This record gives sequence, C-alpha cells and structure tokens, in this order.
Amino acid sequence: RSGGHWYFGSSMSPMPGMVVSILVEEGQKIEKGQVLLILESMKMQNELKAPHAGVVTVVNVSDGDNVEKRDVMVALGPLEDLDE
Repeated sequence: RSGGHWYFGSSMSPMPGMVVSILVEEGQKIEKGQVLLILESMKMQNELKAPHAGVVTVVNVSDGDNVEKRDVMVALGPLEDLDE
C-alpha cells in the first residue's frame, strides 16, 4: 500500500489510476494516518492516508475519476481553518 505523496498539504497521486472511493469531504477534520481515498492502479487498491492531522480544504476528484501521476486529489489545511 502506498502512503501517497504530499506537497504543501496536498495529496498527489503517486501513480496513474482510478479513484475508487473518496472517504472524506471538504471541511472534515482528519487525523494523522486516516485514509482519505482509495486509488486503483494495475488492479491493486491503494489507500492514500493523511500524513498529519488537519482539515480537508479541497477535494478535486470524484469516485470513478481517472488521475495521472502527481495530480492533486485532496488539499489539507491546518486545524485552525475550521475556526474561520
């Protein structure tokens, strides 16, 4: 299983594939290690997990979307964003 790749608080696709299931929504508080989405590539399902606690600020994909390597799928912000 892949932990995904992270850049400036964003979950980037580690490989080309299809989004099987998104398990979070914008505004949701998440914990470190929580599964954000499941990506299928080469007939294997990979759980992409949060590297730190935070809040989901943007979800750029939907179930069934095809993604390329390095596509930003989910953006995370600090927990303080919940207070705005």
